[in-house]
Amino acid sequence: EMCIRDSSNCANSGIDVVGVLTQYESVLLNSYVAAGGRWGLDAKDSGVYVLPPREKADAGLDVYRGTADAISQNIDFIDSQNPEYLLILSGDHIYKMDYSEMLRRHKESDAACTISVMEVPWEEASRFGIMSVDGEDMITEFAEKPRQPKSNLASMGIYVFSWKALRRYLTEDEADPGSENDFGKNIIPKMLADGQRMAAFRFQGYWKDVGTIASFHETSMDLLGNNPEFDLFDKHFPIMSNITTRPPHYIGPDGRLDDCLVSNGCKIYGTARHSILSVSYTHLTLPT
Repeated sequence: EMCIRDSSNCANSGIDVVGVLTQYESVLLNSYVAAGGRWGLDAKDSGVYVLPPREKADAGLDVYRGTADAISQNIDFIDSQNPEYLLILSGDHIYKMDYSEMLRRHKESDAACTISVMEVPWEEASRFGIMSVDGEDMITEFAEKPRQPKSNLASMGIYVFSWKALRRYLTEDEADPGSENDFGKNIIPKMLADGQRMAAFRFQGYWKDVGTIASFHETSMDLLGNNPEFDLFDKHFPIMSNITTRPPHYIGPDGRLDDCLVSNGCKIYGTARHSILSVSYTHLTLPT
């Protein structure tokens, strides 16, 4: 569902053509994400498109070999949309962002690439792509997961590219047998080495990487409370999702709820505290 959250961000930002690149265990996700009406992306010239890997005849592969390869395999789709700019997002992060502000920064900087960044604790900096910037927040150095980071300004894995420039680098990268076909390891360092203008866009707000079970649990707990860090009920920037056909949730005679989010289809006969109850796990109490 991380891709769904990105679709919500796109719809809230005025972006109306979204491609979702899927790979592992993607059957359920494909059926879930492809209905653009759920995300407000069902107008005449808008839509959500599921883009699975293409089989490579010379290698017998039907996987994305890296983040850059995922885009390269879909150059024909991107060309069909004839974009001037391309926004590339990661699918395992939780945040709300108006991408139009990032695009404005990209245009004003006359950049070939703009990377959304935020400051992270120094002790965690080696887990991220780290960059150094000048006085105008133009990127001067980039290091992918450095052992001894020079700064704590981390890439969020959110990029805006001028499509003509990126297309050339992707084509060259695909032709390089020694490349790992990765944005952080190959594309961005090559663009920086070539002297391309690269801008940083500073993000301030809630952002969590949910690539592990522990971080997923921590982020889920952030949804609870009277003033949650990540507000699902924000009317100005709503998180859109599918509309379930399950019956309303039911609270039995002895049912008690305290600080819980409860989805349709759940039946509560006991006590649940500080929990998220959903159709995936009908009764799960997570500890504080």
